[in-house]
Amino acid sequence: MHVRSDSQLLIEQLAGRYKVKNANLKKLYAEAIEAAKAFDRVTYEHVRREKNQRADELVNIALDGAL
Repeated sequence: MHVRSDSQLLIEQLAGRYKVKNANLKKLYAEAIEAAKAFDRVTYEHVRREKNQRADELVNIALDGAL
């Protein structure tokens, strides 16, 4: 699996290079790491926000529809 995100902090945390300090995020982090174990290989890539406009638009559409 290849994970892309415009959040450099998220990518660095998932890759294990940064610690997760926020108590509210620790459970989500643990769930993501556990889910990643289902794959033979997981890579992480930071994508700058200006190069990720369409994905950002789609997420906003999905979030607006969920409200």
